[in-house]
Amino acid sequence: MNASKLAMPQSPTLPTAAPVRRTRATTLVSWLIWPALLVLVIALAQGIDNNYWLQIAVNAEIMVIAAVGLYVTFGLSGQVSLGQAGFYAIGGYTTGLLVTTLGFDFGLALVLGVILSGLVGLGLGIPSLRLRGNYLALATLGFGQVVALILVNWTWLTGGANGIRNIVAPIVAGFELKTVPDWAMFIGVVAVLSVFVVTRIKNSSYGRAMQAVRDSDVAASSMGVSLSQVKVLAFVVGAIFAGLAGALNAGFVTYVSPGTYDLSLSVTILAMIVVGGAASPWGAVIGAIVLTFLPEVLRPVQEYYLLIYGILLLLVVAFAPGGIWNLFRLVGSLPARFRTRARTGDQS
Repeated sequence: MNASKLAMPQSPTLPTAAPVRRTRATTLVSWLIWPALLVLVIALAQGIDNNYWLQIAVNAEIMVIAAVGLYVTFGLSGQVSLGQAGFYAIGGYTTGLLVTTLGFDFGLALVLGVILSGLVGLGLGIPSLRLRGNYLALATLGFGQVVALILVNWTWLTGGANGIRNIVAPIVAGFELKTVPDWAMFIGVVAVLSVFVVTRIKNSSYGRAMQAVRDSDVAASSMGVSLSQVKVLAFVVGAIFAGLAGALNAGFVTYVSPGTYDLSLSVTILAMIVVGGAASPWGAVIGAIVLTFLPEVLRPVQEYYLLIYGILLLLVVAFAPGGIWNLFRLVGSLPARFRTRARTGDQS
């Protein structure tokens, strides 16, 4: 008989389980990172002995909350907002007024301040639907300036240039806030939860719709995406997180004044997204930390620190247009690229 007829049929090649294991490992790491970050912020709050640097760390945590909120508006949906300082002020002043004037508990006042910021964001987002690019930036810039003028001129409500003092927050949700480490732990936990929520938004259907609108609103509309719903939602989310950051800042420093909420604050928050990287919420986190600590690190060279600060920002924008986060990703992918090239060379 022909040998070919006696040959046993070869069994089909079974798929390897390695990709499944890698997927499961990636999923596990993506969930374990959150408790690890909670442990890290608590450890840092208890481990930093220098009260000055701990206060800077608290400021960085507050800016992380504001930055990840703007990431949803700017990074995900592509809408430029220069009015984040206005939402920041609404959260801070609402919390301060409710605590000092009406005697509200700080936690309840914080929640109401965040809700009011979201409602104002909704009110700003709806009439801004037809605006884009520079016109949208100018509209949000005007909103921030209107809020700044209200804070100065409505002295019967805001206290004018004197602001609001003695915003005490002894107990928040049963947690007593007496010292800077207490605040560092509390705000650090809120910052981690904020990044978690924004990450979930990015990976949700709404996040994908926002990215589609950012890339091409015409194509997104033709695929059935509601442009008005997506854009307004992005504005509201950005306003909520900015109001939350402002409320926490008011409780931490126990004082709010109009000088805190000028245009430079909105520009700084936007710069955090650009420098850190607008492609990921982790870029917003990196940008917030870097731009909060960098001026303090350069403080010894008082005559030149603003010049050095500006040059460093220009270098990042020029040589890492995707931001620091994208630069980290490129560096991290180099070993894999080298291995791929080496395997290709061996096969050839």
